[in-house]
Amino acid sequence: MSSRPIDPNAAFELLRTEGFEVEIHQQHLLVHNIPYVTPQKVVRNATLACLYIENGEQVIAPDSGKGDNHQVWWTGEYPCYPDGTRLDLGTAPQGRELFPGLTVQHQFSNKPFGASGFPDHYTKVTHYIRLIQNQAKAIDRDVDARTGRVLATQEDESVFCYPDTASARSEILAISAKLAASRIAIVGLGGTGSYILDQTAKTPVGEIHLFDGDIFNSHNAFRAPGAASLDEINAKEPKTDYFARKYAPMRRHVISHPYFIDPENVHELAGLDFVFVCVDKGVARSLIATFLIDNSIPFVDVGMNLLLLPEQNSLMGTCRATLVTPEKSDHVADFIPMDSDEEEDVLYRHNIQVADMNAVNAMLAVIKWKQHLGFYQDDTRTHNLSFAVNLMSLNRSPRRPEHSE
Repeated sequence: MSSRPIDPNAAFELLRTEGFEVEIHQQHLLVHNIPYVTPQKVVRNATLACLYIENGEQVIAPDSGKGDNHQVWWTGEYPCYPDGTRLDLGTAPQGRELFPGLTVQHQFSNKPFGASGFPDHYTKVTHYIRLIQNQAKAIDRDVDARTGRVLATQEDESVFCYPDTASARSEILAISAKLAASRIAIVGLGGTGSYILDQTAKTPVGEIHLFDGDIFNSHNAFRAPGAASLDEINAKEPKTDYFARKYAPMRRHVISHPYFIDPENVHELAGLDFVFVCVDKGVARSLIATFLIDNSIPFVDVGMNLLLLPEQNSLMGTCRATLVTPEKSDHVADFIPMDSDEEEDVLYRHNIQVADMNAVNAMLAVIKWKQHLGFYQDDTRTHNLSFAVNLMSLNRSPRRPEHSE
């Protein structure tokens, strides 16, 4: 095992050149088939894993203070000396899924005596391999982690154009995976819908379908995340095309449908796993909600009502996010307004839209979606959230039947 300093970007290739059975998967470096001694004094093999985070085209070195560290995970039993006593590896029990397909049993935290950390991943993993494997060699001198087997290092195709280092650094890849491999839609790309897109685009959800027949105009720019240029506003681009293009540098499979949902095309929502309904027309909301309920497709409907108080020269109001699932839809009439367009047009013409409240509304909707999929814990399991800005209060109702009193 080499002792010379290694360029962090070259560490993986050196490990492979020396015969270690290595691969990079889900922003982790894996070294397989490392011999170790079990507590029963038997030689077995297990996998060592550590963070392998890429920032652009550069690999972040361990102990750089940028997310990586000197810790590793271990898939086997706790490594021991030949007599069955445990090695001192600064262990912390883990017993969890590190990312889909890899379950670890222990986490180790060990550095060479007098060292502040590791300059590269080669030095890091060979340090642990040496400590663990040397004990197995005392029982069987022929065992060696350098199997010479070469593994494919290509990642499975990701929806992201570059790695999601935020989830890797937070060690929540397995939790984030609950959002993957699904197809969602956002119907309506106004202020709230655009913020929902901003949040869902940063998850591993498989496809995001955008439905809206409006053009992206200057008032949309002041109610959407990011900053549109004057040229983009003057282009009079369909909203769905504009947003699909904006998020293309970050992720794949944001699909534009530059038209409104109506009775002739509502069937296009069939087969989706979840829908965010962000429309301001009662007839359209009723059409979409009825179709989704009839086809057992869960959805969140959002709404906002801000009013001007002339005497106080200030605003007050609420925003709402209502979750509807195949298991519970009997609350729809109580919380989702489906007035006629004539009645709603009068209200909407006077309704005020402000980006921060659009963002709050979107966050409530996205959080309910994530709770529905088990990403977030949901102790109250409520189906309607209403935030009042003047009271700074969040009202929750109703609960699922098994949680009702």
